This record gives sequence, structure tokens and C-alpha cells, in this order.
Amino acid sequence: MALKESPAKVEESVAKVEESTSKVQKFSKEELEQLTTLQSKSQNATLQFGQLYLSKIRLEEQETALKAYVKNLEEEEAKLAKDLSDKYGKGSINVDTGEFTPSKQ
Repeated sequence: MALKESPAKVEESVAKVEESTSKVQKFSKEELEQLTTLQSKSQNATLQFGQLYLSKIRLEEQETALKAYVKNLEEEEAKLAKDLSDKYGKGSINVDTGEFTPSKQ
């Protein structure tokens, strides 16, 4: 069973809806504070994401530079080991005492 309203009541309801949506309304002080607080939090989160991204880029640059530095150290170590091996032969070095002990072949 369907309910039917008179055309006059339907027009009255539509007029009320149109009137309420066309009026300029003000938010309450609390609602406005909630909106501005939320907007501020959102902007702060966006700023933090930007700062985090820049920190990530800097960290990646530091990682790349450190990897290159370690690779350079490894190359220096290999060259020094070869130079010492060429000069003293194969053996072991005690860095604390500066003594070289040739290996027995």
C-alpha cells in the first residue's frame, strides 16, 4: 500500500528544502573551531611528509657517499696488502707490534 501526499504538500516540502539550502547559514563557534583544527592538523601532516621526504633524500645521499668511501677504503687496503706482500712476501702482520711473520710454505 503506497502512501500518497497531496500535490500541495509535496510542493510545500520542496519549497522548505529549497529555502533551507539557499539560505546563508553560519557555523557555530565550536564547529568552526573543529574545522580549523582539522585543517591545521592536515596541513601539519602534509608538512611532516615533506620534511620526511627531504630527510629520506639526504639519508640516501649519505648512504651513497658512505658506500663510495668504504669501496675506496677497500681498494686502498687491497693495494697496501699487495705492496706489502710484494715487499715482504706472504705472511701475517701484527698491527699492534708492527711485526711481520712470514708464512711457512
